[in-house]
Amino acid sequence: MTERVDLTGKRAIITGASSGIGLAIARELARNGVSVALLARRERRLEKNVSKIVEDGGIADFVTVDLCDEEANCAAIAAAASKLDGLDILVNAAGLAKQANLSDGDSGDWKAMLNLNVLALAVATREALPYFPEEGGHIVNISSMSGHRVPGKGGFYSATKFAVRAMTEGLRQELREAGNPTRVSSISPGFVNTELLDHYFGGEKTAYERIGHPILEPEEIADLVLHQLTLPKTVEVTDILVRPTAQRT
Repeated sequence: MTERVDLTGKRAIITGASSGIGLAIARELARNGVSVALLARRERRLEKNVSKIVEDGGIADFVTVDLCDEEANCAAIAAAASKLDGLDILVNAAGLAKQANLSDGDSGDWKAMLNLNVLALAVATREALPYFPEEGGHIVNISSMSGHRVPGKGGFYSATKFAVRAMTEGLRQELREAGNPTRVSSISPGFVNTELLDHYFGGEKTAYERIGHPILEPEEIADLVLHQLTLPKTVEVTDILVRPTAQRT
């Protein structure tokens, strides 16, 4: 069997790492010998998260950034790569979900989701690629089951995740055409117990309470990312669809 990738000494940027899936991924990678740079808007959260990772024996730093600001996004990727002294992995975990209908939704909500879920991801990816070594790196996009089917009241959010699905495959084809060995993967989760899901449903009850059955935890998604990153270099898993067992659609 081809040897799996050893992550010890690798360097990773994780966007959306102030909480939820992004933070869980940063912690999991750090536990496996990866030097991590956490990117997000909330500086105090990032400081706390980095301190905890370092306290647990990991190597971590952070860059505070609004990824929807293209100039700031570009500068943040450059700063993070500099802090890490290079780059091997980019995890695009930043995302926003709002129930904004297509028939009568708020265009501000549409723009916010488009800017973060699609455009900011594309900019971060473009800016990270030149820092990867000649032997290639690995990009993982955190997508959604909404990129495979359209849930009620989530038509525009779903459209942004269909775009992530298209960009993942489009980039993979571009890199193969260019002879670039960088691998491109994505994870498409169903309901995950994060702040994003609470914001999506809104109201006083948590998303977990409103859904009414066990849902995925961020650490379970982090475990799948670790699986993708450590597969032999001859293997490229383009997407993993994962749902809570009780989720019907």
